[in-house]
Formats: sequence, C-alpha cells, structure tokens
Amino acid sequence: MIPEIGDEVVVSCEPASARVVAVHSRRIIVEWPWGVIDRSSNFRWDGTFSFPGENSHGEWVPYRVEPELSELRVGDVCTVSIPPARLYVGHYEAYDPPRNLGWFPAPTAGIYVVPPENSDVEDAGCMLYLGGAQPIRVEPVED
Repeated sequence: MIPEIGDEVVVSCEPASARVVAVHSRRIIVEWPWGVIDRSSNFRWDGTFSFPGENSHGEWVPYRVEPELSELRVGDVCTVSIPPARLYVGHYEAYDPPRNLGWFPAPTAGIYVVPPENSDVEDAGCMLYLGGAQPIRVEPVED
C-alpha cells in the first residue's frame, strides 16, 4: 500500500524496552530501542529519541510510553510502543536508495501522520520512518 495525502490509516508498533537518559520539564529522552548508530554516516544520530514532556504544548507523537512520562526518572526502564491508532496521512515519501539518517538499517520510506483531531492543522503531526529497524505497521482503514 502506498498511502496518499488524506488517507486514513491504522498505525501501530510493537512494544520495546528503553532506558531513560534525561528528564527535562519539556522533554524525556530515551535510548531508542530500534536501530544502531551508523558511525560512517555524516548524520550524527546519538541513539536517542526525545518525547514531548507534560509541559510541551502543541507537540505530538503517536508513541506511548509506560509508565507515564511524569513518573519517569533518569535510569528508569520504560516501554515504548504505538498502540493501533487511526491517523491521517499528511505526506508519504519512498527512499531509493534507503535514506541515510545516521542509523542502521536505513529506512526505505517516511510517512507523516496526523491525529484526526488535528487533521486540518499544519505541522500537527509526526514523521515515522518505515522499512528500517522500527517494526511500524501501516494499514488501510477498513470499515
């Protein structure tokens, strides 16, 4: 399936464990459980992912963290996932060759997803990378 702008899709990602490396009022940073740093890349990904904290207004990611972000401290282990969610496609792009973003395996596609409640708000979504290390599933909505 190659999604088009405006398509409604179900996005999910199986849970994985991650360790919290930093906690700020606006951000929680974890060691990303998927992918390996590509030291030969010109892009210097450090192996982490930053989640908007409780005081981050306007930022959104489809990922869920358990326990709640407000309960996490540096060194804690949490679970990161994307429970099945109905989202809208804001943009889709295929990468041939796979896109060099600083990690292995490099993604073969990217999909910008937006929650239904913000489908008409520009920059209200999140870019997800497909075909790489993250086991993200994108399926058409079948009602």
